[in-house]
Amino acid sequence: ARCSSRAAPALTMSMACRPRNAAARPRRPLLAAAAAAAAALSGGTFVGHGVGRPAAAPSRVRGLSVAMRAEFGDIRPMIDASVYVTDLDPITAEVDISMIPEEMGVYAVFNDRDALQYIGLSRAISKSVANHVIAFGPAEAGRMVSKVKILEMAGESKETLKATWERWIKEHMEVGGEIPAGNLPENADGAENRWRNKGAGAVKAPLSLAGVRGIETMAEALEAVAAAVKKHPVLLFMKGSPAMPQCGFSAKTVGILKELGANFESVNIMDPVANPGVRDAVKEYSKWPTIPQLFIGGKLIGGADIVADMFDSGKLQEALRTAGKSDEEKEAPSAGSSGANLPKGEIKLIEDSKRPTASKLSSLLNENFDLHALRIMDDSGSHAGDAGAMEMGLTGESHFTVEIVAPEFDGLSPVARQQKVFGVLKDLMPRIHALSLVTKTPAEMVTQ
Repeated sequence: ARCSSRAAPALTMSMACRPRNAAARPRRPLLAAAAAAAAALSGGTFVGHGVGRPAAAPSRVRGLSVAMRAEFGDIRPMIDASVYVTDLDPITAEVDISMIPEEMGVYAVFNDRDALQYIGLSRAISKSVANHVIAFGPAEAGRMVSKVKILEMAGESKETLKATWERWIKEHMEVGGEIPAGNLPENADGAENRWRNKGAGAVKAPLSLAGVRGIETMAEALEAVAAAVKKHPVLLFMKGSPAMPQCGFSAKTVGILKELGANFESVNIMDPVANPGVRDAVKEYSKWPTIPQLFIGGKLIGGADIVADMFDSGKLQEALRTAGKSDEEKEAPSAGSSGANLPKGEIKLIEDSKRPTASKLSSLLNENFDLHALRIMDDSGSHAGDAGAMEMGLTGESHFTVEIVAPEFDGLSPVARQQKVFGVLKDLMPRIHALSLVTKTPAEMVTQ
């Protein structure tokens, strides 16, 4: 077998190659039931990048080895493939695939238990493997992409590629294996559809900021947060994952980013193994008390409300287009009067002994802002039994929506406005699980 001898950067990838004349694994007849089940699952077709051939019928099982040799002739078996064993970066836990060849060909991916996970054919194998690593993310990629068998087939016809891919699938099944999880039809039991995700369009797994070193102190958690914000142009700290958000605000933010086709990374602050201490560290880092938090180009954009407002105005789209660029966009102060002399709208203050949190919220805002309009809505009833609120010991008055109009917001960015409000409410926030905040200047209120 051919082995690539290209030098790898910094952390090298170990590589083992199996000679072409090595003895094949012992073969045993494929059981009729297994063949029938595989054919049923695939609808008579093996699935791999949308290409397939009819599966072997049960009646051909006993003669499958002879039939395969007759059917495939000179089509090369998996034993001819070079073997590449991936390595992990000890700092970031990212999978090093620097030695995977860029050529066209067929490849098979094995997990850390040497179990076959996926057989694919590709015009550029290195890019395909890189997409698999992205799809699984740092937390799982090292385990799922542990070894790759590669048969480089530069210049071969499309038909030869397809035939090679099919031979490898049938070889695996002939020795008792099942269709690899990544090649099963999308809705079949045991299917792992992430193998067929592609690049930025895939739903990426959350990052693991702990990496291999781990996080043991708040200082280390803050350092990990700062490094992640600096490294990733678009980064969302959220509850849960993009595939399975664990709160409505995180789901809302993810939905907007997906709608825009944004290429973003995420951090699940609820994962105590991958991101210990990050939940508190990101709040300290950003001086922002709630989750989710979206960073673009190293700058805090804000939470779900700001993201939604920026999406509606088109500012989020512009921020995503400039993400990663060296010149930072600066927001100009609002033009014209601050609106301090404009007529005031409705100010609904709350003084109710049965609603202590809402009353305190109202009092603090009234004392610290020249209110032109204020509306406080208690949304706790629609979040009864919320796990996050219960974790904080809150059984009521846990979720609020606040709309506030004040001249103090004039000239401030959306993030600076909300930071100003949260600064006033900092001692009250431990009693509130979720606060949806809308801020406007008097001039904006009149205009809108």
